[in-house]
This record gives sequence, structure tokens and C-alpha cells, in this order.
Amino acid sequence: MESRKVRPNNLEKLFSPTSIAIVGASESRHYSKSLIGNLAQQGFAASKIFPINPKYETISGLRCFASLEELEETPDVVAVLVNHDQVAAVIEAAGKLGVGAALVIADGYADEGEQGRLAQIELGDLARQWGITMLGPNTLGYIRPASKVGMWCAGTLQTPLRSGGISVVAQSSGMLNVIMGMLGDRQIGVRASVSIGNAAVIGLPELVSHFAEDSETRVIALVVESIDRPRAFAEALAAAQRSRKPVVVLKIGASERGQLNSIAHTGRLSSPNQGWQAVFSRMGVSEAFDIDDFVETITLFDGLKKEGLSSAKLTGLGTAFATISGGETSLICDIADREGLELATLYPATLASLRNGLNKSTLIGNPLDLQNSRTTRPDAFWESLRALASDEAVDVLAIRLNMSVKPSPALASLYKDVIDLVRSAGTVPLVLSRAYERFDLSWWDLFRELDVTFVMSYRNAVLAMARFNSWLSSLSSAAETPKAIPAEAGALMDESSMALPLVRARKWLSDSGIPYVAGGIAEDSARAASLASELGYPVVVKAVMENMVHKSDVGGVALDLKDEGAVIKACQEMSQRLSGQSSSGAALHFEVQKMMGSGVEIILGMKKDPTWGPLMMVGTGGIYAEILRDTVWELPPVSPSAARRILEKLRIWPALNGARGRKPADVEALSQLIASFSDAISRDGDWIVGMDLNPVIVGTEGSGAYVVDVAMFADENVVSN
Repeated sequence: MESRKVRPNNLEKLFSPTSIAIVGASESRHYSKSLIGNLAQQGFAASKIFPINPKYETISGLRCFASLEELEETPDVVAVLVNHDQVAAVIEAAGKLGVGAALVIADGYADEGEQGRLAQIELGDLARQWGITMLGPNTLGYIRPASKVGMWCAGTLQTPLRSGGISVVAQSSGMLNVIMGMLGDRQIGVRASVSIGNAAVIGLPELVSHFAEDSETRVIALVVESIDRPRAFAEALAAAQRSRKPVVVLKIGASERGQLNSIAHTGRLSSPNQGWQAVFSRMGVSEAFDIDDFVETITLFDGLKKEGLSSAKLTGLGTAFATISGGETSLICDIADREGLELATLYPATLASLRNGLNKSTLIGNPLDLQNSRTTRPDAFWESLRALASDEAVDVLAIRLNMSVKPSPALASLYKDVIDLVRSAGTVPLVLSRAYERFDLSWWDLFRELDVTFVMSYRNAVLAMARFNSWLSSLSSAAETPKAIPAEAGALMDESSMALPLVRARKWLSDSGIPYVAGGIAEDSARAASLASELGYPVVVKAVMENMVHKSDVGGVALDLKDEGAVIKACQEMSQRLSGQSSSGAALHFEVQKMMGSGVEIILGMKKDPTWGPLMMVGTGGIYAEILRDTVWELPPVSPSAARRILEKLRIWPALNGARGRKPADVEALSQLIASFSDAISRDGDWIVGMDLNPVIVGTEGSGAYVVDVAMFADENVVSN
């Protein structure tokens, strides 16, 4: 049979097979017993499971075959449980039979050095040659509840997964095992749960793209450590954004030690966190902090998506809380303020009704303290809930009532009546617990019957709700933001990188339409004084020397010079102070600039990320830039309107916006400058490896924004040409 040289892109054979062969099946091996057990648990037809092993006649009560060639029908999927030195032969045999998909469990590939990496490339090429959609190697499998497929080799799950709208893709099989256990126990519906392993053929880009197009997937949940095809991954995230599918990521390996550790079990180096943050920001991706946070966030996202709220309000959903403790309402306020969730502002009539009904004139209404009114004043309890749920500003009402270890019949009836009331008011109900208290799993059974989302702990609920609103906002801004797919990383900042001469850096800024403060470069103090007279006093004088970046640290800046004598004196003092500082013996020159008036200082930066290529940084500038670390990283290019949204994320934004009686800064000019900078580094990011524009002085409204200093780094070959 001739090989079929097609790239596998149809995952349906993998996810919706009608028959499965297990090569290397055994009565005693853990992987084999787990896989057969999970297939049975999910309800896959036993008559369509074909163990392959010449040593057995039956395995787990199933008829066993000596080889794939002995099968009476061609299976849709082959699970390969043999050692890595036998895997290629199985893939080739499966290809000759026309098998469409394969799952490879074996490790010993890219996770074990260069020889293994080369073997993995050969295995991937072989699978593609035969048109096989291959998951792995070094994976523990996947589960697709709707297809009754339980291809999971890490032990039989305690609870089978229910079919639903969350598609989980993980680079860590161990973490996925925990996540599936939590989702199964809590009766949270799953569309698919996939461990990609080393991803020789099918990886994050293919799976995210698939679930972005899958009509049954509502939420895409990813556990990510590293990526070897950043452009394809970013394009897949963009596809999910266009399909209005929220993506929630648990990014691991962000710390320096975590990055190094990722090589040990994936064979890939994770890149620094700034690049991931930039990509997530551009693509509207929500990032979770840990496994609990991850599970609660995808649970809430799925519940809100199921209610159809992703198209209700792109500016964010109006959220209200109701609980039975005054102290807890204060706690919710604190958490909402810290996590950036703006609570719904109730209409005056609603607030008056609540204050009157609960007999409390100081009530803020949201969060609502229902006190013990359910037992002491039932009419007030129900009328207050109805008033809050009926307020036109409220889209979602999160409720925390009594919860014992197990739901009693009385509590079950209470929650049913409360949820019915909220829904009858046209509002989406959520149920919360205060914290991770001890609860029996029967609570989740109840909430599944009531078709309501349950989120554990106030913090997780508030944080997830804030993320959902941010995701909604990203949908509206995506259309007006230039498409940004990462470029190839190219040269990175290393020992061969050198500072570009100031004259070349200034020309690059000019050619890129980035305003630089008026000035010039002088070779001596006399020429500096002449330039100062041409510009008009007062002026600034800065030392210009090869590879000098932080001029102020070495006494290389003189400010507010008001006459010729002051300029000459400043140049002479710098010459004495910096004598012998140049490693190459290059002469000291002087940059003379018009002294700018007061304004807000901003820093713009660029660095080359090893995974994502050029990244742009915007932050608080001046001499405190490295101390305050008030920065946002973005994937260039950005539009002026997107640049303004970046500025609004900074702690210095109130100063730009005119805080405490100050005149607003020229945000429009600054936003245009940032957009021009982003366009330029997108264009030239193949040879620029790093840059700082610090400070950028932003004057008052209408007076513009100007770069005052620039440090630009390129590969040594670029600098010398």
C-alpha cells in the first residue's frame, strides 16, 4: 500500500471512534487496566474494544487478538501501549490498515534528550505520512464523554465525566488527572479532556482550533507550560476569540526555576512570563493562578455561557451579591475592589425598597445583607430578593445562604425556590459558598438538578466574574485592534548585542514618525554651546558614549542650563568625570536638548522574547521606572485606542487623566506615539533586540508627547554596518 502524505487535521476519528484497538494490552499492566476500565466506565461498547497481544486469548473479559492484521474490522483509533522502541512499527502497521487516529503513551522521546527528540520527529513524520491523527507520545490519553470514550491510562476515575461544554487541554497529565477528578466529583460537564504529551503531531494549536470551531464547546481550558509553535498557537487563540469562546489558561513554568524545570519533562524551555501576558492580553485569555482557581473559573464561565450571557453586554455584566452576614458583605466589597470587579449600581427605587423592607436606612444594597430575615421576617426576605433580582442593572445575582455538610430536604427546597424567583425576574442565579468548607458531593448533585452554577469561595467567584467581564470587553476591542500574530523570535539580547549609536537611534525614531525632543549632538563643549544658543535656553546636556545606557547613574546628565557658560562648564565636568569610561577608547560627545517643561514621565520599551518575538512594554517612566515596575506588556502592533486602554491599566493613569485638580495630560498624542512605536518594532523586530524610550514626557492636553532619551540595541553585525 502506498503511504498517504496528508497532514491529519480531522480529530473526529480520535474523539468519536466507533471501535478501538489496544496494542500492548495486558491483564496486569496499569495503563492497560486503566484504559479498559475508563472505557467501560464511560459506557463505550465492549464489543468494539479490541485488545492486541499474542500472549492472551482474553483480557478483562474481552477477546484478544494476536496483531492488528487479525482484526475483522479496521479500528478508528489505536491505543499504543508498547515501549518506545516498538511504537514506530505499530504506527506503520496501523497506517497500512487505514487507521485514522492513534494514542501513544510511551515516553523516552523529546523528554529524554537530543536522541529522543530526533526519534520523536521521525515518529511524527511517520504518522503524518500515513495520515494518522496521533496524540502523544508521552501522554496519558483523553476522555470524550459524549462519545463514551475513556482513553485514559492513569487509573480509573473515581467518577465518570459528564458530557458538557468545557474542553480541557493540558500539557501535564498529572495535573489533568486532578482536574478531571474535581470536575467529575462536582458533576461539571466536560466536552473533552485531553493530555497532549509531547505533541509530535497534534498539539495545542490543533486542539484549540478544533474546539474553537466545535459547536458544543462553550469554554476552552488550557494547562500550558511551553509552546514550540507560537504563531500557530496565537492564531488558534485568535480563532477562539472570533468564535466567542472564552479561553482560560493555567500557565505553569513562569518563574525562573519553573522555566528550567520544564525542560526535564517536556524537552521544551518555557519562555519568560511577559510574553505570555502580552499574548493573553491581546487574545482576551483569562489566566488562573492555581488548580482550584482554574476549576472555579471554568465552572463559572461555562455557567454564564450556557445562560447565553456572552452576547448580552460587551461592557460587562451587572453583578450583585446577596448573603446572610453583614461581615461577609464587607468582605465581598473588599475582594471586589482588590480584584477589579465593579458591582452593579442599583436604581434608587430598588435601594429604597430594600432599605424599607429590611428596616435599615444605611443599607448599601449590593452586596445585600439579608440578615436572619428568612426565619424572622419571611416576607421581607422574599421581597428583598425579588427587588434585587428585578433591578435592571443586575444581570447576575450570586447568593450565599445556609449550607450544612449535606443538603437537607428543607435546604434543597429553599434553594429551588430562591433560584426559581431569581430566574422569574429575568436574572441569572449563581450559588456561592463562603470558603472551601466541608461539603458532601450531594450538594453538586442538587445544583446540577437545579441547573445552577455553584462556585466555592467569595474570592474565586469575584475573581472569575471580573475575568468574565474582561473577556467580554476584549470581544468589543478585538475588532478595532490590528491583528497581531507573533513573528519569529530572531536574534535575542545576548553578549553580541550592542547599543546603536545615538545618531542612528534618533534617525530610526524620526523615520518611524516618533517625535523626539528638539536637539543635536556636539563633539565638544564649544559646539554644544553653539547648539544650545540655536535651540534657546534653558537646555539639557547629556553624555554620549558607546554602550552608555543609564547616564544619570554616572553623572552624565545636566539639567536646566540657562546660558553658554553653564553649558560649557557642564561639558567640561562630564569630560573629567567620565574620562576613561569607554572600553574602546571612543570619544565622549554631548547631546544638547531643549529643556522640556514638566509633564508625566512614561517609559516605552521593546524586548525580543525567545518564543513570541518582539514585545512592547508601556509603564511609568523616569528614574523610578525600574523601582516602581508599573508596566504592561503587549504584543505589537496596537491601535491608538488600544494604546489608551493599555495606559488605563497603569497605576500612573490617574496622573495622566488629570487627578487632584491637575490638567489632563495629552493622552491622545501619547496614544498615537505608542501606536507608531508598536508599528515600528513590528516592522523592524527582526534586527532590533531591545530598546528603551525613557522618559517620554507627556505635556498637558494639546501640547504633545516627546521622547527625551533612547537606548536601542541590535545584533553586533547590524551595529557595525
